[in-house]
Amino acid sequence: MSDRFSTPMDRRTLLRASLMLAAAPLAGCVQGEGDTGSTDVGSLEAETDRVLTFGIVTPTCIDPYGICEPGGLQVASQLFDPLMRFDYELGVLSCCAAERVEAADDSRTFTFTLRDARFHDGAPVRAVDFKRAWERVVRPDEDTESLMGPSRAAFLLSLVEGYADFRDGSASEFTGVACPDDRTLVVSLAAPYADFPAVVADCRLAPIPAAISDNPAGFARMPIGNGPFMLAEAFGEQAASIELVPFTEHADAPLGVDHVSFVLHDRIIDAYRAFEAGDIMVAPCPVENVDANAADWKTTDDERLELTARRHTVLASEPLVSYLVCNTSAKPLDKPGLRYAISMAIDREALVRSVFRDVRMPAGGIVPPMVPGYRDDSWPYADYDPQAASELLDTLYPRDADGERDIQLTLTYCADGGQHNAVEAIVADLAAVGITCTPEAVGFDDLHQRLAEGNFQLGRVDRTIDFMSMDNVLYPLFHSSNIGVSNYARYADDQVDELLEEARSQDRDSERIEILQRVEDIVAGDCPVIPYLFGARAHVGARTVERLPFDATGVARIAKAELAE
Repeated sequence: MSDRFSTPMDRRTLLRASLMLAAAPLAGCVQGEGDTGSTDVGSLEAETDRVLTFGIVTPTCIDPYGICEPGGLQVASQLFDPLMRFDYELGVLSCCAAERVEAADDSRTFTFTLRDARFHDGAPVRAVDFKRAWERVVRPDEDTESLMGPSRAAFLLSLVEGYADFRDGSASEFTGVACPDDRTLVVSLAAPYADFPAVVADCRLAPIPAAISDNPAGFARMPIGNGPFMLAEAFGEQAASIELVPFTEHADAPLGVDHVSFVLHDRIIDAYRAFEAGDIMVAPCPVENVDANAADWKTTDDERLELTARRHTVLASEPLVSYLVCNTSAKPLDKPGLRYAISMAIDREALVRSVFRDVRMPAGGIVPPMVPGYRDDSWPYADYDPQAASELLDTLYPRDADGERDIQLTLTYCADGGQHNAVEAIVADLAAVGITCTPEAVGFDDLHQRLAEGNFQLGRVDRTIDFMSMDNVLYPLFHSSNIGVSNYARYADDQVDELLEEARSQDRDSERIEILQRVEDIVAGDCPVIPYLFGARAHVGARTVERLPFDATGVARIAKAELAE
């Protein structure tokens, strides 16, 4: 076995980083009734002068099983430790609840050795607690599913051996997950996947204690985690806040904060207004309220992802890329030259500046910046060059006597996605080089049905990365097996398929990334999609916040927070 993550690491030295989820709501995700009653909150009586008040949009769930929006992730990330965690500052995957990981040479078996740790109720964290959590995600009991619906995290475990049989009920347990002893978790995959340790950095795959079996509904309201904070009281439907206190037995027990109060709001703007009024210390910041100086993506300031007494705005990138998908299976976008011209005609810098007030990053490729293997301006046709676009179009669609080109396109996008202004700007850029493009706003379900069926010309799509791996960007979008599923461009290239499959079995990170960069270079040369924007989120902090690090994706590392005396 190779041992890629076996070096013992002091978690006090790690991390400004973890994973952000898509903000898409999970239908049927509600809190249950009742209370586990098992968490000791006696520490509430201790000194609580150092209270951090943090505004969030009211989450639907804080149980890892049902996390479905940023507010829920913000809370759950303080309560739970997954096996692994991505260190955005260093750009590497690091151990978290796991002490080390060993990968078999065939990249199909991974052995996680757990740290000596406890849940908030005092029970030891064991390998079976991870298996229990994963089985709950893949095939929940009736009570859990009725409370929160199916878990959106189930797909993360789809490569684990026995997934299909356990999910459909033909097997009584998840056979690909074994627990030879309390501190050893062995995961067997149905196919090679060297990036699997990155998958289990997802907070939704954190362990759950045996106490959940006594009261699943109570656990949904007051989850018992293994993270640096624990709940002080249950989260009810009418709650005005979610109260957390330090878990003193955690290896990363908070030292600078005695109490965290997540103050609940209906909208981001409401949380921001409460911050402006001085009612809370930290809040998410709407795009239109971000100080442009704080949104400098080119800064070398090491504190860019850290609120301090002198830095009151932090901008963190989402693992999201916005792009135009071209239907390469139908005319006229089966012509690579037309796709090149469209890409070169889009003024990404102006789009970011005028529409998003500099709180987005122009995309020079399809892989977001926080993903290992990202390269600046990796796509040759992502540079704004309207003259080159016009010259190329002159060879494909020469202007007639009236100066018009015989080229008309339709750009289909989601009417409810808040992208109208961006789409109008893109349409204007295309018109400037002689391409007539008509915007078409449709419903979310209609858009994705048409993309899946190939019933479109250009489509506007957001791709949220599930975990920090180039494979998670490139394989879904460009492997031919995903045509009509997530490969909406209907792109097929034998060499790309072979390289993607080769990368999955390569256990050396550097060599796997090199292979995936070759894939990206091939795809960039074909331009089946046109990336134009990377996502971002912003937070603001009061002067009383001496230090509050954030992930590159907007999750606060409150265990590292320091407040002014």
